[in-house]
Amino acid sequence: MALDIRSTIVIAAMLALIIGVSLRYVLHDYPAPLRGSLRLWTTGILLLPIGWMLYAMRDAIPDLLSIVVANGLLGLAFGRLVEAVRDFVGLPRRRLLLFVPVAAIVGCETYFTYVEPSLRLRGATVSAIIGLQLAPAVWALVARHERVRSRLLTLVAFSALSIALLLRGGRTLLPGFELPGPFAPGAMQSVAFAIGATFPMAATLGFLLMCNARLTRSLARNEQHLRAIADNVPAVVAYLDTDERFTFANSYFARLLDVDPQWIVGRQLSDVVGRAFCDALKAHMAVARQGEAVTFETECDFRGEHRYFEAACVPDLDARRCVRGFFVLIFEVSRLQRAKQQLVHLAESDALTGLANRTKFREALAAALARAGRGAGTVGVLYLDVDRFKAINDTYGHAVGDAVLAEFARRLQAELRAGDLAARMGGDEFAILVEDVASLDALEAIAAKLVAAFERDIVVDPLSLTVGTSIGIALSRGEVDADALLREADAGLYEAKQAGRNTYRVGARPRAPGAPPAPIPFRSGRGRA
Repeated sequence: MALDIRSTIVIAAMLALIIGVSLRYVLHDYPAPLRGSLRLWTTGILLLPIGWMLYAMRDAIPDLLSIVVANGLLGLAFGRLVEAVRDFVGLPRRRLLLFVPVAAIVGCETYFTYVEPSLRLRGATVSAIIGLQLAPAVWALVARHERVRSRLLTLVAFSALSIALLLRGGRTLLPGFELPGPFAPGAMQSVAFAIGATFPMAATLGFLLMCNARLTRSLARNEQHLRAIADNVPAVVAYLDTDERFTFANSYFARLLDVDPQWIVGRQLSDVVGRAFCDALKAHMAVARQGEAVTFETECDFRGEHRYFEAACVPDLDARRCVRGFFVLIFEVSRLQRAKQQLVHLAESDALTGLANRTKFREALAAALARAGRGAGTVGVLYLDVDRFKAINDTYGHAVGDAVLAEFARRLQAELRAGDLAARMGGDEFAILVEDVASLDALEAIAAKLVAAFERDIVVDPLSLTVGTSIGIALSRGEVDADALLREADAGLYEAKQAGRNTYRVGARPRAPGAPPAPIPFRSGRGRA
């Protein structure tokens, strides 16, 4: 049964138009690397119905439009489709493959229409040129495209139309063959136009299958790369749904817990990290549930060691800005935190004795006085030095002197209460901060205890050295600043030295404003004999 050629052409044009317009709308849904090929393909598909409709209106419009322009547009349309295939497989664009066939079609159609009119030669040449024009697309799909099934439909569509047009052109050129008219029914004619009519739908479906297959492979590769990155980042990377159930966990997290990554997936947060760590996260998770990213620091005991962590909880929002889950990133910063603590300790402590240094003591004293001022409390200061230290240092050297200072600091620390602060102020001078002391009597009791503690010799093999300590005492009364209280304690220390050492004295109050200066200035940091 022969086809109605004109009706077939009109139906094919309508289908091609629908396909082209649809592609135009979905073009931007594809990623940029595929957009160039799809744009070329869409242009070619949209040119086909224009050429076919002009061809179908053969009896209503001039031959120039229905023959020359129509076939030229068809050649341009198929050239764009070939360009799209070549661009897709990574071949460079060749303008000659586009414009030479179009020029040949227009030239032959013009010649056999106006110079030497011949319906048979006109049909043979346009069929042969377009058939050959499609061959580079077939070669690109066979030789250059990946060996995947997604290419088969496009390959079959191009091959079938190319072969059908070449056979039609060859059949037309056979001796004795007469073509009654452009729309005359016939077996070869029906086959060629039927394949041409189904070509836009079949080829476009095949081309989209190729694009989607490449996109799927690209997404799979990207997922593998992201998984590899997540697994090798030295941090916990996980995803929780709104029920706080894990749907993803990287290998680092699994190694940290010494479990299989798949064991984590599907389990509740509290079941994986424990109740204590889960409770530490709760407040921050509540912020994330409001759609805000939150970064915080936390610490906990893990595997017998106190560890520090820096964590981030980032909400995963849908198109309506509703939270559908949480990305959780946790970095262990234990080594960094311990290093910072060590730096702080070094900045606030004396390297030889391990006690607080002058800076730390003065900060603590100022803070204690501020607290005492707010609560009407009192603050006591004891200022000490090592008796006869200069003689020991000059006689036995600095190594022995340092050993004496270290032992002096150890005994000093051993005699103090838990809340008292001892500091080395410089040289052989030390100070003690005592908060919430009831009276001077209590400070004097502490001083007496310290004097007794240093009556025993300090042994530095093979030496047994007799040392003692002189102590100055000061107690805050009313508003007084740190410098004034230290000067008062230093004055007491001077009086203890004058009294024969190895004793303590309460420092005199500073003179009132306008009075002559005190005879004994504050000499913090100077060693005394």
